[in-house]
Amino acid sequence: MEEWELNVQVENPVDFISLAYHGCELRGYYHAQDLDDYFGMLNGPTYVNLVRHFWDRSEIYDCKAAKSEEQEKILIDPTLEGKTREELGLKPFTRTEIRSSNMGIPITITEEVIPRTNRRTAEGYFKEGLDNNKTSPWNDVVNQTMFNRKKKGKYCDLKMDQKLLLKIQNENLLPKGGGGDQPSLDHRVFLHFFMTKKKENVPKYIFKHMLMTLKESQVSKRSWIPYGRLLSEIFHQGGILSALKEIKIFTDKQLGTVIGKIINGCTLRKMKLIKKEDFKEITTNSKESYVGTKGVSQNHLLGFDDNKVLKIIN
Repeated sequence: MEEWELNVQVENPVDFISLAYHGCELRGYYHAQDLDDYFGMLNGPTYVNLVRHFWDRSEIYDCKAAKSEEQEKILIDPTLEGKTREELGLKPFTRTEIRSSNMGIPITITEEVIPRTNRRTAEGYFKEGLDNNKTSPWNDVVNQTMFNRKKKGKYCDLKMDQKLLLKIQNENLLPKGGGGDQPSLDHRVFLHFFMTKKKENVPKYIFKHMLMTLKESQVSKRSWIPYGRLLSEIFHQGGILSALKEIKIFTDKQLGTVIGKIINGCTLRKMKLIKKEDFKEITTNSKESYVGTKGVSQNHLLGFDDNKVLKIIN
């Protein structure tokens, strides 16, 4: 696909105080997952053009790719058959990586990069490969959590806080992009741990989801790029933004700088979870124009402790 055809999904900051004021208290769910810093990070800018440039040049280096390296060496010199990677002149394969570059600067993203960027340890429950297996015992577990019964219910059966947890999951944690409306069993199990406040390995989930989406982009020409804000923060922490700032040739317009839309009390009104007349503009309502602005902290609007939340500095 052409680079310009790629659609970057920008994560949406959450104004937890505004949601709580309108009867939707969610802070406890994300505090239990140690995601205070992650949601503080979402207040920063997304550099759409940098994300597209990175994604278009990305390749996955995994066991399959490592094996191909070995086969290429043996194809050139059949006498190398049976040799170790070291004997083939290759580095040992230790982990799966996303390899790419941005403006000529090499970038490697591994599973270890995600928790460092989010200021959150990689620990907790992790389940994958469940797909939509109707015979999985997880179906009963998830249905009990979401609908208080073993039989699967409908979206309209969910409570207000559950609908918002699902929305935030689809937009910020396991972005769906142009996917279908029905969450897979994997995604429903992920939501189950949030609802029950059992700590799960969110950084690992994010990395695996990034890998899956990248594979879909390459195999099925899927145009959606998840984690636009997270990737932008990785570029920032990796020094790419500083390098571009030094050469003074890139503007916000050239970088494609955008800000995610705020999820707040107004979102509840638009989702028809509260009546139009019940919505009230309050002084803590965060607005897109404020997010990422130098010198303006939005952490207090999120309802988290300023001293514990990662501060994004432009």
